[in-house]
Amino acid sequence: MTDVDAENTIPFNWRASNPSLECDVVMKGGITSGVVYPRAVTELAKTYRLRSVGGSSAGAIGAALAAAAEFGRHSKMGGFERLEQIPDELGDGRLADLFQPQRSTRALLPVLLAATGNGPASRNGRSHRVLDTVLALVRSFPLATILGLLPGAAAILLGAYSGWPTGVALLVCGIVLLIVGWAVAVGIRIYRKLAHAVPDNGFGICTGLSESTAPALTDWLTARIDELAGLSPEHGPLTFGDLWGSDVESTEVADRTIDLRMMSTCLSQSRPYELPWQACNFFYEPAVWRRLFPAAVMDALEAAPPATASTPSKTARWREEDKYAETHRLRLRRLPDAAHLPVIVATRMSLSFPVLISAVPLWRIDHLHRADPDHPNHGPHFQSLWFSDGGLTSNFPIHLFDAALPTRPTFAINLGRFRTDWPESADERENVDLARNNNVLPAPYTAIPASGISAIIGFGAATIDTAREWTDNARLDQPGYRDRIVRVLQTRAQGGLNLHMDSATIERLATRGAVAADAIVGQFNEPRYRLGSDTPQTGWDNHRWVRYRALLSTLPAFLTSYKRGRAVLGIDPEDPPSYDLNPSSRELAAKLDANLRRAAAVNNGHHGALDELVNEPRPLSALGRTPKL
Repeated sequence: MTDVDAENTIPFNWRASNPSLECDVVMKGGITSGVVYPRAVTELAKTYRLRSVGGSSAGAIGAALAAAAEFGRHSKMGGFERLEQIPDELGDGRLADLFQPQRSTRALLPVLLAATGNGPASRNGRSHRVLDTVLALVRSFPLATILGLLPGAAAILLGAYSGWPTGVALLVCGIVLLIVGWAVAVGIRIYRKLAHAVPDNGFGICTGLSESTAPALTDWLTARIDELAGLSPEHGPLTFGDLWGSDVESTEVADRTIDLRMMSTCLSQSRPYELPWQACNFFYEPAVWRRLFPAAVMDALEAAPPATASTPSKTARWREEDKYAETHRLRLRRLPDAAHLPVIVATRMSLSFPVLISAVPLWRIDHLHRADPDHPNHGPHFQSLWFSDGGLTSNFPIHLFDAALPTRPTFAINLGRFRTDWPESADERENVDLARNNNVLPAPYTAIPASGISAIIGFGAATIDTAREWTDNARLDQPGYRDRIVRVLQTRAQGGLNLHMDSATIERLATRGAVAADAIVGQFNEPRYRLGSDTPQTGWDNHRWVRYRALLSTLPAFLTSYKRGRAVLGIDPEDPPSYDLNPSSRELAAKLDANLRRAAAVNNGHHGALDELVNEPRPLSALGRTPKL
């Protein structure tokens, strides 16, 4: 009987816990679906110390809270004890209270929720999207509604006092005018909001900072991260350097005490970024950022030591750029080194869900810009960049923390919807899904209606989802990935944009997260695999072997292509066209080259064995260079 199955009579003592096992965790984005993560993480943390944690969007929130809780595991508050309580404080409407629109954009939030089927009525299963959207528009734009209805109402009133057939004609015209007039009047108001108020608010309805006495999302998250980490207000916000360890300047990535990473999307460059950055080539505008981050966070940013470049020549160039930034009309400042970057900054950049939450603006110097040296404004040209939700380009970054061969498991918590043939169960163990052997899990499936306007909407939504998530979904059935994923299933009234989930729903999802974590821990630690042996082996044993076999299957093709390309390279390493090597580096490159060509020669004369080696496990994969994000 597991901790999740039974009622514990003795509470788990987090501050006394010191697990000998270690793991990494990656969490998927899903807005309010993130309520599954606090108890999923605390369940994992009973068996493992969290060494690396990552995610996108809501998964980045879960990752930041998990990293802070691990940092504060032995603090007076008890990081994981406090983390386990977080779902309890989000019920009774407090989850929705975190999403506080600004005055200029306030009318759009209920319309957005109603139009997406996530309005307050959806909690009771009585939601009718079209009717709810119309009612939300009426409530949000009462003056426009009245002005738009006036011409039609006047025509109907006039028709009521007119005879046949004029009266009937006026009544018909009046009804048409009611619809058209209202649609035009409200449409104008929506256009003005979308064209002016939303861009002025950072392309979002909510900035994340409080508009009332209750904390908004960024205020709440900043406080919770520091609280879980056991930091006092005097310490300032938790930084990545705090997580990495005391000697942050010389600590290698593999040696970090806690390695926290998350994804963000730069819309201006149409590409993802992995945070935190290793080189701080970005600048921020303090006046604008003070509308996005609490005062304590901004004070910590401005008090951080100047960023350091990797070489003396680059340091000199950076100092020159910093002078231009200070004299820029926006008084720009360079972001500090990653070690001094507050965790909340990267988290906020990852969770900027489009339209709902404002994007984060940054600036960088366009080094391709060549200004006229005689022009009075000669100098570096600054480009504005908009960073939005990390889930736009990598909503489930399961690739984070990957190694050629793993030394510890990287668990991945996925999110999914119930299928029509798999309804929600009262037993939470039936509401999670994972690969219990080497078979492939069912791929994500989206049903697209065959006709009607719903078919066009469904096709468009599926097109966007595919463009957004194909890179993540392509990994789900890959050997070495699929067996470390546990999927938490939800109904359409759970998670996502359902800001108005009640306490019971949040509690169910939180418990479901704990059950999911318990299932994957059991899968990896219990002896469940046997292949012609009397001694069964654990899922962790099987996972490592599958990763080893999958890597071996990719090497012959990679080495053969290297051997062929190297044979025609024809460039003297001592006289290259660019990227020169010093003598010691040339010597090392020669040794690597010789070993790679020697390894490629192993393929010769082993055709039968080679075919067997490269054709399993399936689906097949390939080894190649990928950009570092």
